Amino acid sequence: MNDSLEKLTRLFLKFPGIGERQAKRFAYFILSESQSYVDTLSKELVRARGVAHTCEQCLRVFEGDEGLCSICADPSRDQSTIIVVEKSQDIEAFNRTDYHGLFFILGGLIPIIQKNVLEGTNVKKLEERIQKEKDSLTELILAFPLTPNGEHTDSVIRELLAPIKNGLTITSLGRGLSTGAELEYADAASLEASLKKRE
Repeated sequence: MNDSLEKLTRLFLKFPGIGERQAKRFAYFILSESQSYVDTLSKELVRARGVAHTCEQCLRVFEGDEGLCSICADPSRDQSTIIVVEKSQDIEAFNRTDYHGLFFILGGLIPIIQKNVLEGTNVKKLEERIQKEKDSLTELILAFPLTPNGEHTDSVIRELLAPIKNGLTITSLGRGLSTGAELEYADAASLEASLKKRE
């Protein structure tokens, strides 16, 4: 029992925002639930993972056929603007606003203490996409949480893209968001204000 508990706890610790105590609660919950519940959960995890793909253009995780996600494949969307966000969940927040452009998933923030700024993120792929779409792209909106790492990521990306931006306007969300706020939890009104006040 203890071995199973420890293994499950270590697996749950990989979940974002989950600490030791919460991970252990999840592990106890799974071990005390009925076999039918655990079987259903296992099947759904395998099924969901089997139909999940990463969009070739924005790198968002989506459910469907391989290739482009529904946002990138939609020709009616504004092709001149891209919002760069940390993770796939952040796109859901912008879907509650009037924004109708495209997205790019950075895949993480760049920690202040990290020496290799290209490690662990999709910065290189962002550079490649900008080079590829430079004729149609007019604005890149950096939309990261207002945390030290978020602001550091913003400044690093501006610096890295400076040599290739060729007239591309790079803006950041305005201060409609609270300092330290995660985008996925922001309300639509705050996001609207942030988009309008971008600088």
